[in-house]
Amino acid sequence: MNDELPADRLSAEPIWRDPILWLVLSLSLVVGAIYNALPVSFPVFKRVFSATLEEMGQIQFLFFASALAAGLGGGWFIGHFGLRRSLVVTLTFLAATLILIGSAPGFVVVLPGAFCFGLAVASVVVMTLSLIGEHFVGRLQSVYFLAGICDAVGSTIGPAALGGWITNVDATQHGWRAGYYVSATIPLVLAVFAWRSLPTSRVQENAGSERKIPPFSLLKSILCKPTIYAISILGLLHGLAQGGAVSFFGQLFQKNFQVDAAQAAYLLSLRSTGSFVGRSLLAWVTGRWRISEMTIIATCAFFSALTFGATIVSSTYYSGLFLFALAGAFSSATGPSLNSLVGARFAGRTAMAFALFAGINCVGAAGGAYVIGAVGNRLGVEHGIWFVPFFSLSLATITVAWLLRNRLKHSTEAEGPQRVRQ
Repeated sequence: MNDELPADRLSAEPIWRDPILWLVLSLSLVVGAIYNALPVSFPVFKRVFSATLEEMGQIQFLFFASALAAGLGGGWFIGHFGLRRSLVVTLTFLAATLILIGSAPGFVVVLPGAFCFGLAVASVVVMTLSLIGEHFVGRLQSVYFLAGICDAVGSTIGPAALGGWITNVDATQHGWRAGYYVSATIPLVLAVFAWRSLPTSRVQENAGSERKIPPFSLLKSILCKPTIYAISILGLLHGLAQGGAVSFFGQLFQKNFQVDAAQAAYLLSLRSTGSFVGRSLLAWVTGRWRISEMTIIATCAFFSALTFGATIVSSTYYSGLFLFALAGAFSSATGPSLNSLVGARFAGRTAMAFALFAGINCVGAAGGAYVIGAVGNRLGVEHGIWFVPFFSLSLATITVAWLLRNRLKHSTEAEGPQRVRQ
């Protein structure tokens, strides 16, 4: 029996009956839940391994910098082995990295564990985005925002659960490690789901256009497009802001308001709740009106900068929670909008394009975490954290400049034929 469905049946089939949609949403949910496991664990690393602010910045630097390896090799890996096998192997590797960190006897093992963990997470993100870009043509913006909503839900539940566990166990007796061991079982379940949901024939069909092109030729064709550089600059700035925000706002609140690990983790959870609300609202709006991705990025980045700044100067823990959740709502649209830009501009080359873009984005996140950690170690986290609103404001400014340039270009092109007719 043929596993493939005719093209007209695929397009007519309701999206909610497609098992690949549920796989995508499950992957987004799980990645969101475990993405911030390392910064949530900073209090226990500080107690058990005597980690400094700079060393915490090194953890996040390695976590995000490893995505560059995923960016350089992810497209080739998917094209060579197929999305089905690549995803199953990567999810298994993700489970192994969680076990490695949970069983670390000293801080020196946490560092390579953070690198491997970041590599696995970035690879899963690239594969998820590639699956959306190839399978849901014509529904890209809607599916990207649905995946973003699931990511926000996972990011709300995961940090709160892990932070609560760390707070309620005796860290010196290694009870915190069980949180990592339990988390490792979830990617293994997803690996089985992916193996059953992605028939070989369907995956080969979707990946076929890229598998026919040699990897370096494919990379060269993408790098010849000026658009990839413009989008990458935006992704770099977005990564700088978000990497610093998720890594060190918890440390700022612990210093300013003397909160425990669970209360610091609630900060990330409330931010993710804000992301959920923001992405849900935006998914509803974009489903009814066509709004350009650039307009969304410019508007949300500007208000993100304002709310991040307001969070830094907040006078109470609860007002800071509210403002950080509001910042999460505003910044939630930037990532899906950038992904939508990449998916639309590089159709047929999505695996390599997403791998390259994810690598650059995470290099920004690595730089943001490292810079704030280094400055915070010398001048105090309350000074280093100001890089977050600075990077967000820079993102808004450059996006507005790009929008104005495009409008000027379009108006000039429109005037050209009129002058010829005159």
